[in-house]
Amino acid sequence: MTRQLVAPTSLSPLPYDLNAGVPDDASLPSRELAEAAVRAIEQDPAGALTYGGALGYEPLRTWIAARYSQETGLNVTPAHLTLTSGSAHAIDNIAAAFIAPGDVVITGAPTYPGAIRSFRARGARIVDVPQDEDGIEMVSLASTLEHQRAIGVPAKLIYVIANYDNPSGSTLPVHRREELALLAARYHALVVEDDAYTGIDLEGPPPTSLYQIARGEGILRVGTFSKTIATGLRVGWVLADPAIVRALAYMRFDNGSTPFVQRMVYEYLQTGVYDAHVEQLRAIYKERRDTALAAVLEHCSDYVTCDVPRGGFFLWLTLRAGLDAMRVFETAKTYGVAVTPGHGYYPNGGGENRIRLVFSALPPDELRKAVVLFGKACAEVAAGTLASR
Repeated sequence: MTRQLVAPTSLSPLPYDLNAGVPDDASLPSRELAEAAVRAIEQDPAGALTYGGALGYEPLRTWIAARYSQETGLNVTPAHLTLTSGSAHAIDNIAAAFIAPGDVVITGAPTYPGAIRSFRARGARIVDVPQDEDGIEMVSLASTLEHQRAIGVPAKLIYVIANYDNPSGSTLPVHRREELALLAARYHALVVEDDAYTGIDLEGPPPTSLYQIARGEGILRVGTFSKTIATGLRVGWVLADPAIVRALAYMRFDNGSTPFVQRMVYEYLQTGVYDAHVEQLRAIYKERRDTALAAVLEHCSDYVTCDVPRGGFFLWLTLRAGLDAMRVFETAKTYGVAVTPGHGYYPNGGGENRIRLVFSALPPDELRKAVVLFGKACAEVAAGTLASR
């Protein structure tokens, strides 16, 4: 089983890191969080520094529930939420609760490698469905669901990043979301709606969520503060029917995520600065996306193409015919640039002509330099490819 698990993406020691999807360092609200941490300790030392229970700090769950109620128009309560150690832990908690060895999980191709790892670690068989510039293809999804039912192994779960997919940056249009919700209900498959990048909206609000479309039925919506506050907090959650939330809590063997950090985040949110902070992030990342796109167009257009993401942190590059992602990846390292080759995002093979480029972490001037160097790496590989023919 271990040999089937791709290595996780991590921070790079190279000078120009276009590899790890992390927020801008300078935007981290460190002072506000430090003040919130003091308040969390002073107000209830024992509560902050002892086990917090599997569901998590109820005032924070109440705050999140109120936001979802406002967004969806549905009656969302704390009972609909369980707090986790980031969205990656949320996905693993879902896999532990609902996936048994041999169960079929449907994902897009490409998709988030962390989800692939979590589902495979629980013994799932992953069946992938092609994605295009608008995300997972519905005709292929319907065909796959029908095939699985016909052979007597129906899909247990569908995993999708509807907003700003990692790695492709695609956003699923509302008509596809409506069709996906109908298909999931028809074939009795749970849907994991991974919302890790929602909030990093660079072209206005995203389409209506799957959770809202399905009125919460059969949808497990995963959220996190990692991209909008800080990755190091490791505060995420699952929004689902209370019966599903209870099943997730039952499969927790860690005595719950850290109550101290959950209380600190709650105190930070109580200051009322969160929405303004996220608005600032949108401006930062929109500038960086546009800088990266312009630099790719100027310095790499002979070697790659890419679509324009509506949000998130990523450009998903398609290499021109004859270029290999692993060779580009290795050559870029010699220029001090870390990027991510595409093969790790495909559960069952593919991605040899794809590169993920992260634009979130570097300021515009450094980002531009990094893309210039990446273009030189592409040119070197292209020249070598021609010379070898």
